[in-house]
Amino acid sequence: MKKIILVISFLCLWALGAGAVGVKQGSVKTLVDSCGFFPQMSPDGQWLLFSTTEGSHLILKNLSTGDHRVVSSTGMPGFDAIFGPDGKVYYLTQERKKGNLLYRTGHCYDPSTGKDEIVLKGQHGQVQPLRAAAGVVINGERQIYSSAKKVGAWAYTRGTTLYLVDANGVSRALQPIDDSNGYLWASLSPDGTKVMFEAASHGVVVCDLNGSVIAELGEFLMPSWYNNDYIIAMSNAGNTRTNESRIWLISIDGSVFKPISPREERAVQPMTAGGKVVYTVQYSGEVKQLELDIEPAKAMPAAPGKGKVEKSPNPGSKKDLPRVFINPGHGGHDDDDRHIPTWVISARDTLHYYESNSNLTKALALEEILHNKGYETVLSRKTNKTEDDLDLFEIVALASNSGADIFLALHSNATGTENRVNFPLALYRGWDDKDVVEGSHALSDMIMHFAKMNELTVWSHKERSRGDWSFYPEWGYKVGLGVLRYNKLPATLIEGSFHDYLPERERLFCDNYCWLEAWNYSQGLDEYFHYYGKFKNGVLAGVIRWEDILRQDDDMRLYGDDELKPLNGALLRLYTDRGVMTRAYTLDNRDNGVFVFSNLPPMKYKLEVYYGDEELYITTKVKTKKNETVYKNLMMRKDMKPKKKKK
Repeated sequence: MKKIILVISFLCLWALGAGAVGVKQGSVKTLVDSCGFFPQMSPDGQWLLFSTTEGSHLILKNLSTGDHRVVSSTGMPGFDAIFGPDGKVYYLTQERKKGNLLYRTGHCYDPSTGKDEIVLKGQHGQVQPLRAAAGVVINGERQIYSSAKKVGAWAYTRGTTLYLVDANGVSRALQPIDDSNGYLWASLSPDGTKVMFEAASHGVVVCDLNGSVIAELGEFLMPSWYNNDYIIAMSNAGNTRTNESRIWLISIDGSVFKPISPREERAVQPMTAGGKVVYTVQYSGEVKQLELDIEPAKAMPAAPGKGKVEKSPNPGSKKDLPRVFINPGHGGHDDDDRHIPTWVISARDTLHYYESNSNLTKALALEEILHNKGYETVLSRKTNKTEDDLDLFEIVALASNSGADIFLALHSNATGTENRVNFPLALYRGWDDKDVVEGSHALSDMIMHFAKMNELTVWSHKERSRGDWSFYPEWGYKVGLGVLRYNKLPATLIEGSFHDYLPERERLFCDNYCWLEAWNYSQGLDEYFHYYGKFKNGVLAGVIRWEDILRQDDDMRLYGDDELKPLNGALLRLYTDRGVMTRAYTLDNRDNGVFVFSNLPPMKYKLEVYYGDEELYITTKVKTKKNETVYKNLMMRKDMKPKKKKK
């Protein structure tokens, strides 16, 4: 089949949608007045399934009687439950085991009898309930559950790989898109001839069963098949502050791109069943149903027989290692990034600070550190391009899809005023005295405990670990941070410091300083998971400043030792207690004075500082410790005379 590649701007989408022929919108009903999220209808149209805002309750509504029924209120059951063709509800619960690892259990609930049973025992890693051609699969990394002996073909995603499992259970791995941050929301067309998925940083894609791309349908989210020729999806505005969020009807051949929800509604989370579309109004949680006058979707057959559990065709980790999802905030030097040009006197150059740069530097450093300690990690981005500035729905879905135990969003902060401050801040979803997802408050506190120990910076205020609902009350009741919304993982967003405090911004220009921040976070994770791996070494870090030269920053508030000018360009040499030089380090010329020696075996060392014509000015003794940081801030004086080095 000849490929049809459709990359269309939103302006073009609107033009096509306005002129679409043969598609008419029918009646619109409000099914839930508030607090209904991730809605979907049963195949027979009798039941509406939805979640509360926090994902803490999974609820069924009988559309004939109006009665509500709680399916589950334990283990965060919301957000990824589905109806099977048999009319039963398949969903997951999670619980913490073995040092805060998340184990996910598969359930089946029968609305006709009210019976709830565990069909897949708890396992670590990625677990997903998925629709197959004639049934439901709950796919885990170690075991999978099938609602019938023969559920037909099905598709799923893991990272940047698309997997197809045929009717005989044979799995194939496909990679239709070369450059994406991960695949999401995979599903087979009703006739089983095409696969649709969303490639994060790329858009909605349809391919054939061999992975050959049929159509690229643009930047949309949460796509679902309406029938074999049309899909329903929601707008993807990227990680930007915009009111544009609508539900769209899209034809596979590219002839129809039609918005079917009002612009002012901010509609999200669409799902189709029996020719009807349901969706949520983003902040109110209203659930609406609309009908379209086009060919209805083909109903899937009911699943016969009894379910079974078998080994996964694509197993994940063999051991229960802590798995961390890392989200470096922002991406690309776009409008939501924070650009601050900085004139560095010693370098006689203007350095351009972007928060996305230092966020990514920290994330890549944390990934390397955690791998060395024996963790597993997943990153939402590894480059810094405009397309890496993912929509918040994508980021949360990637985290859920990864099978991670926790979620970390890495940022730095800014006052946006003349009143410069500098302190670490961690935010979790919920109130100050109550987190939404158990473990989030503890994770936030532990990260802050180690972040505040950084002695290279100067803190103006005490560290803070807060619930985002309490911290941002002006945003509205239970609004909070978008990247924590709909997130079932224990999660925290970390503002490591304030980048508009000039001395701190100059430190953030130093990659090794960013590495140190990541190292401190890793120690917090060690404590959270009670996991110390096989890492036996430590870190030595410090800042060298002039004791008798003040900074030339009259227009900015400074704190403590940050009133002193940092040293630039000095050479540091590190010797073992036997006099063998083991490391060397040269301070950069960006007015930060930072040095970091990482991965040092625990022992006694002698540190020597050379300046000018490589003459020895400072010598000091230090002792490093296993999996800890030893700080050694030093001072240089203008009248300090060179020391004679012993031979």
